[in-house]
Amino acid sequence: MTIGRRGLLGAAVAGWLGDVLAPASGPVRGRIVGGSCQAGHGLRRSFPAPSGPPERADVVIVGAGVAGASAAWRLAPTGLGVLLLELEPRLGGTSAWGEDGVVPYPWGAHYLPAPNPECRAALRLLAEIGTVTAWDAAGWPIFDERRLCHAPQERLFYRGAWHPGLVPDDALCGPERADMARFQAIEDELTQRRGADGRPAFQLPVERSSRDPELLALDRLSIAQWLDREGLRTPFVRWYVRLAVRDDFGGELDNTSAWAALHYFAARKLRTPQLSGSRYLVWPEGNGRLVQAMLARAGAERRAGAMVTAVEPRAKGGVEVRYLDRARREMRRIEARAAVVATPAFVARRLVQGTAAPLLPRRFAAPWLVANLHLRERPDAEPCWDSLLYDGEGLGYVDAGHQRFVPGGPTVLTYFRAYGASDVAASRAALLGASWAELASEALGDLTPAHPDLGEKVERLDVMVHGHAMPQPRPGFLGAEPFSPQPPIDRHVAWAHVDRTGMALFEEANLHGVRAAESIADALGAARGESWL
Repeated sequence: MTIGRRGLLGAAVAGWLGDVLAPASGPVRGRIVGGSCQAGHGLRRSFPAPSGPPERADVVIVGAGVAGASAAWRLAPTGLGVLLLELEPRLGGTSAWGEDGVVPYPWGAHYLPAPNPECRAALRLLAEIGTVTAWDAAGWPIFDERRLCHAPQERLFYRGAWHPGLVPDDALCGPERADMARFQAIEDELTQRRGADGRPAFQLPVERSSRDPELLALDRLSIAQWLDREGLRTPFVRWYVRLAVRDDFGGELDNTSAWAALHYFAARKLRTPQLSGSRYLVWPEGNGRLVQAMLARAGAERRAGAMVTAVEPRAKGGVEVRYLDRARREMRRIEARAAVVATPAFVARRLVQGTAAPLLPRRFAAPWLVANLHLRERPDAEPCWDSLLYDGEGLGYVDAGHQRFVPGGPTVLTYFRAYGASDVAASRAALLGASWAELASEALGDLTPAHPDLGEKVERLDVMVHGHAMPQPRPGFLGAEPFSPQPPIDRHVAWAHVDRTGMALFEEANLHGVRAAESIADALGAARGESWL
């Protein structure tokens, strides 16, 4: 079933769920737990002036996703007082997490590939929390083995059976195997390639990638056009590349930049013997563990349920921040010396008017559905961390309890689906208008071919809709001057978000948050020491 077939759901969905999700032990509980899209849409209306005296802070950070948490973490050594405001009831943005299951679980980003050595801020954080335990003679990080995903790591449900890994060589026909081998050879070549300027063709941080015109010309093509140009047309190689662009960008083959898609495959350079088995760093709550670590080190005051309505630079210096306290239904204001706006560009343009905010890039944002299935027992005898379905509409699921080394028993499965069609507004509207029963049927129905009795094991099924989960890097997203620095919004207002480069990667959000914090510390004359970048 799909949202587009709402007419087929209608009255039937309640009965279908009753049959599938009502085991002998009782009915399944579940609800939509977020996000607060409808509240966010309230920014389109006007708000009354706050009453009462203003609060005061050195720095206000708007948004407690990875970028906002990174800014707060970086500001901690400066001694500046930081107040963090977040619209949602839970922190983390698309790296939010839950703790009310048999194991913590993610509500979005659920892993971090071992970062490149150039991602200095991310590696600094990993060292602080003990995930990087040492550095080898070449200066490359050594990771805590307990944080690397253990086997079995990935599997694919293909033609009615599970296969280890993502490429079931034995089940593919000859042309499909040949296409996959050729694509992987291209991937290896691009990973090692340097442009005419000596820079890596694709790199993280993104801004360190080559400016070679031949490579940048890939941004004028969709990845579908590039695959056609290379003669890679067999169904499996198309599925394999589509999986990547849906997973990292929430896009489709025909609306994703070829440059961005090839960056996905060729930008991560860290290759050490330790990573030969797995290069994924995982935690039960996903990247929520990293957000928690940064917030704990930041020591900033945090307020959830705070909808910021304006960030207004003042003529005599500093900023005024106005926000709606959603719980108390009252407007408040803060007089601060500076602010970091860690929101998508379209939100920042609304909040910081009369500044350089109109110059921020314009992105298309992909909506996502995330469902957490709380199970009495695992769906099969051989659990795997990441399970994909070849014919599935979604991106499969991860087992939040995988690293516990406990076979069987209860766990939480986190299911992901990106709605990557070009008309993101229509997809978003359909998702926001759907009921819990419809969204639950979307998730469970997608997994049923691989696990026919899954409904009998589910105790609770909660769902979250990320209306603007991530920017889609469509052809041309690099712009007329790729990787060029963008002007600050205002001397005392910095912007930090993955919309800056258009790729929703942890390392990018972390970099932009740290950079924004350092620029604010400099503007306020606070001692920050050497750059973390």
